[in-house]
Amino acid sequence: MALRYQTALELAAAPEGMDADQVDEFLELLIDGRLSESRGAELLVALAERGETPHEVAAFVRNLRQRSIKVSVDRPCFDVVGTGGSKLSRFNISTTAAFALAAAGVPVAKHGNRGSRRPNGSFDLLERLQIPIDVPDAVLTQLQRELGLCFIYARTHHPAVGKVVRYRKAAGRRTVFNLAAPLANPAVVTRQLLGAVTLDQARLVAGAVEALGLERALVVTGAPGIDEVSVSGATHYIHVTPHGSAEGVLEPPADATYDYDSLPNGDADINVTIFHDLIDGRERGPVFEMVCVNVGIALDLWRSKPVRYHGPGYELARELFESGAVRERFNAYRLRAGELVK
Repeated sequence: MALRYQTALELAAAPEGMDADQVDEFLELLIDGRLSESRGAELLVALAERGETPHEVAAFVRNLRQRSIKVSVDRPCFDVVGTGGSKLSRFNISTTAAFALAAAGVPVAKHGNRGSRRPNGSFDLLERLQIPIDVPDAVLTQLQRELGLCFIYARTHHPAVGKVVRYRKAAGRRTVFNLAAPLANPAVVTRQLLGAVTLDQARLVAGAVEALGLERALVVTGAPGIDEVSVSGATHYIHVTPHGSAEGVLEPPADATYDYDSLPNGDADINVTIFHDLIDGRERGPVFEMVCVNVGIALDLWRSKPVRYHGPGYELARELFESGAVRERFNAYRLRAGELVK
């Protein structure tokens, strides 16, 4: 028998949390779409206010993966993505990092979406960069094979999530989908740099990663409440491996610490200019530093090296931009993507 609304509301508020079967029934009730907007929102709000457990988030992820349109990449990949929700104006660090990582030889399957409230998401930027975003699985597979990179549009590959958008909007707050979606990449991803906007959220996401059995992940939350490694203050991290998890802190050197407000950022129409300035060598200020630090951490993670703020990965990241390798990878990707979707 299908789960009833009142039972679902009780489960959402239950302190002990839901088991995997109950999560599946809860999600089925939402995806079915027959609830009123207010009732669907009430379920999501009740779950968020009680506080999701790592095992609930992991169960949501498994269900979303099963429902997704798979991307058949040829090899295990890396992803760099954040949960969003900082409410701060931002530049698309992880999207830029994806091109740099691919230029370094890391196979990347970047999963993302448009901004939920403003046009500042990764796919808003990609569209402004004239890169096709809503493309078939076969094209993504070919791009990953040839260029070591593909961008997976969540709205295309998670049609089930589209059915709960009205409930999420009516909830007007962070919901379980913000936590589960970054982990629900439809491609095979074995390592991941994940961002969260608070330490509590980072610990929750890290617990879900551990429950899912990801090979290796680093979950970060940086000052002043961003889902990336920060150049504005301390970044707390949880490093998850098959042997468990460990917490630590990354601190920028005093001479490389910047006020967050000094970083150029905005919506896609502004960020597209910043992106070109970065890859063409015109931007070498704090946002360049932030991109290189995040790329460096991702490189360390992929190579199973100790995570360091200014380690070998960081030096390679700077070299990739200075040599023009990132620009070349971007141009090659845009050209080939355009050819394949004609």
